[in-house]
Amino acid sequence: MKHRVLTSFVIIFTFCLTLGILRPKKTASVPPSSVKNTLSSSQLSYFSRISAPITTGDSIIRVGGTGLPSNTTNNLFIGDTIGIGTTGAGVGNTGGLTLYTVQDIGNTQTIEINSGIGQSNAFINAAIVATRSAIHTISFTPQSNFTGGFWQFLIKASTSTGEIHNDGIPDQNGFDLGSTTPSSTANGVGTRLKITDVTCPNWGVGVTTAYSVGTTAVVNSNTYHVVSCYLGVGGTNQVGVGYSMAIGADLASGSQLINPSPNHIIANEGNADVYTFFIRHLDSTASVIDSDTAQGKIAMVEAVRVTATIDPTLTFIIDATGVGVGATPCGLSAFGTNASNTTATAVTYGSLVLASPNDLAQRLSCVTNANSGYVVTVYEDGPMQNIADGTTLPDTDCNGGGCTTTTPAAWSTYTASGWGYAIQNLNIGVTVTDYQTGYRPFGNGTANAKEIIKNTTTPSATERAYVCYRATASTTQKAGNYESKLVYTATATF
Repeated sequence: MKHRVLTSFVIIFTFCLTLGILRPKKTASVPPSSVKNTLSSSQLSYFSRISAPITTGDSIIRVGGTGLPSNTTNNLFIGDTIGIGTTGAGVGNTGGLTLYTVQDIGNTQTIEINSGIGQSNAFINAAIVATRSAIHTISFTPQSNFTGGFWQFLIKASTSTGEIHNDGIPDQNGFDLGSTTPSSTANGVGTRLKITDVTCPNWGVGVTTAYSVGTTAVVNSNTYHVVSCYLGVGGTNQVGVGYSMAIGADLASGSQLINPSPNHIIANEGNADVYTFFIRHLDSTASVIDSDTAQGKIAMVEAVRVTATIDPTLTFIIDATGVGVGATPCGLSAFGTNASNTTATAVTYGSLVLASPNDLAQRLSCVTNANSGYVVTVYEDGPMQNIADGTTLPDTDCNGGGCTTTTPAAWSTYTASGWGYAIQNLNIGVTVTDYQTGYRPFGNGTANAKEIIKNTTTPSATERAYVCYRATASTTQKAGNYESKLVYTATATF
């Protein structure tokens, strides 16, 4: 009798032990906590149509229509790549979309594209599509585990009439999986999400590549894209420990789900469209553990266009900074006491030393925000003249050195009378000539104004140069007071 009881006990114990070994262990079924989906961009995609007659070659397009996801230019931005639908019959164009770039946005109904519209796109109701996409970073803390099981991440997909959930064109009621081969001749413009662009949670068992991408499942009568992450044979997750995973990768080389276009009416722009996502737990037979399912929400909204106008600016200054007594611009000897008489509006030599160089200078400063920079020109309103009788102190030829208003030359002898200048570049993009290449005379009259400094791009700071004036008088130059006028003009190219 005792033997029989003992035998029965052994059998029952062995059975229970075997059952415990063969049956995977799991904790009590509880949905994960701390569930959230952080999108790299929550901006809604754009879907509108050409709303007014248009001719091949036009670059101004009117958008909008009745019952469209996007009825205005709101949520479009300069620089956006847009796809415009085609007839499939235009010269050199076949397929679903031709790509253009938004060059400008005129108002709430018109945009300018970067080139004239093609023949196959120039028709009313041609679709206008701008896709926005995002990396979904999903975080959660499991409260249960199952050896060799799965976790699934479900993102809303559209089953609305006329919408295909994997054609690369944004859907009004869900995220699009993307087109297989997006291009100007493909149906859509978004690359289909690749399995290699999904990074599953690090379970600690070496499995971080998605098990599957691209299938769909129905939950509560709604369809969802399914991304599955496998725990691996014998693998399990920890309980009460936070995990995260990423659906999508940088678009430079990767793929992402395409964000929906608006499903609200235009009057509600700025009110987010909210979508449900799910995290599901599956056992090792891929059966859903319903009690382990958790849901979260994603809010999608139009981006805010922020605009501002910066008025064109141009600043030009003539002053006497750095050219006073003792200064040595243009490689000259130190200026004497007469340099103290130089101001922003006057260069006063005083009595000239005959048959010698008489040197003074001013400083020029210019800055602008013009795209194509600036140029400064100068001309004289006639040569220096004796104010009593009109005798001239002639424009220099560099004492026979051959300099002209366009060609500088060395000026090293001073027996002849003359009047001219040289330039020392301090930090300017371009000087037409530099004191090291010599001097030259001023052009006479506005028609002979000459460029002296310039920058063909927007300067990064105020740019400056010294203009060094030289006057010489022969021993026979008629006595008297001489005067001339210089006109500087600064022009910016916007």
